[in-house]
Amino acid sequence: MYFGKYAPWEHYPKTLSHFEIQNPLSVIADFFSAGAVKDHRKDLKEWRACVVSNKHFDDKHHGPGTLLFTCELNLKLLEAAYLKLLDYNEKSWKRKKLEESQLAEEKETWAHFPDNLSMEELLNPYLAIKRIFKKIKPQMYRDYLHDWLHAALYTSPIDEDITPGEVITVYENMLTLYAATWLIYQRESKEAELRAEARGKTSLTVEGKPIEIRSINPDPTPAEKLALGSISDLIIKKIPSVQKIVHLGTHPEPFTFFLLILVNDKEKTPESELSNRIEDQCKFLATIFIIVHKVSTAETGLTAGNRFWTNASKQGNIIYQAPDLKLPTPQDITNEVLIERAIFHWERWGKQGKAFLEGANFYIEKQNYRLAAFLLHQAVESTLKALIHSIIGYRVQIHNLSRLLRLSLLIADELTNEFNLNTTEGAQQFALLRDAYSKSRYSSNFDPDKATVKGISETVNHFYAVAEEIQRQFVETRKEDKG
Repeated sequence: MYFGKYAPWEHYPKTLSHFEIQNPLSVIADFFSAGAVKDHRKDLKEWRACVVSNKHFDDKHHGPGTLLFTCELNLKLLEAAYLKLLDYNEKSWKRKKLEESQLAEEKETWAHFPDNLSMEELLNPYLAIKRIFKKIKPQMYRDYLHDWLHAALYTSPIDEDITPGEVITVYENMLTLYAATWLIYQRESKEAELRAEARGKTSLTVEGKPIEIRSINPDPTPAEKLALGSISDLIIKKIPSVQKIVHLGTHPEPFTFFLLILVNDKEKTPESELSNRIEDQCKFLATIFIIVHKVSTAETGLTAGNRFWTNASKQGNIIYQAPDLKLPTPQDITNEVLIERAIFHWERWGKQGKAFLEGANFYIEKQNYRLAAFLLHQAVESTLKALIHSIIGYRVQIHNLSRLLRLSLLIADELTNEFNLNTTEGAQQFALLRDAYSKSRYSSNFDPDKATVKGISETVNHFYAVAEEIQRQFVETRKEDKG
């Protein structure tokens, strides 16, 4: 066993793809889709038995090659868990503390609940991951499992370079890793695996489920104020035409600042290009979502009593305004008008989204999956635009589903959660859906298969139901305020 100093690059993930490095939760999801916790524990125990004895590994169905698959799964899990830990260390202060009452509910409903973690680690599994990497770093785990692999394939136990104590430590740490990553998977993937009796109680309907619906009303922390100041300074330096920067809100996970930027009317660069340029230039400071408009657009919106411009002016957090900029005074909007506009925009565009969805389901039955994929894209696009326009009053003029979905985080998390983007399957489905708009029209090679399109259809059908419920709850809440 090597105990010298590792070069810094040795700690970089060796078994993960670029996508998996960016989405380590998808690796954890793949690990538990390959087998339940008890199955992974059983495989590890059998592997360890071959390491410390004269027995060699030989699966009765598939031979010794099965161990290569097991080894790779564990290596990928270790690297993904370490990446999740690094992300946690950066953002731990933003995470909400779990209440002990939730543990009782999880224990009652989950398909598995760990029994080898402390109470503190059950509440925060990242503490368990931190513990297993405290003395043994990722590269050393790779070396240990590499030696385990060789020993298990030979008819002799592991050599004396690795002590029995080290084997026990690695074995127990891997069991801890299974437990901790299972908790993370269950809580963060939005696909909790439940007991059979608990699954029977679930329903596909979302009606009545309380949803936290947000509005433009940011309340930045002291740390966020400092970050916003640095971002503002950089934007003003890079884009001299900027006249005003308004902080519309902050989303905690993935952490994102939403900013509205006004530029003078002499700016020649298209607004969409400016948005992308500013986001790219600021990415080393923070992840930001930029809405760019000319000053004249804001003037027109404020004069007309547009709800978005009114709320941004009254409730947004102004972090920069040019000294000579003067905008019209925002008008008051009554609750009756707000409700009327919200219903109008949903009836106009939300119902269109439903019509696209019905069309997609029709073409799936006709086995025209190319056209079905196009209509599913249109359904999601129309629904997102309808909800954004209905709730925050902003009329979006883009087709990019990724940006529309990111913008919807200003309203609620549920819409993004429906696509399960932290899983491999969810990310692949969304990528196909996102590209369907252009590829179904211009690419002769675009030929999605039945299973994929049907899977996307199921997701989009539920997505629409969630959007409809958000709209319903928003209007009902406003009616209660009116009363």
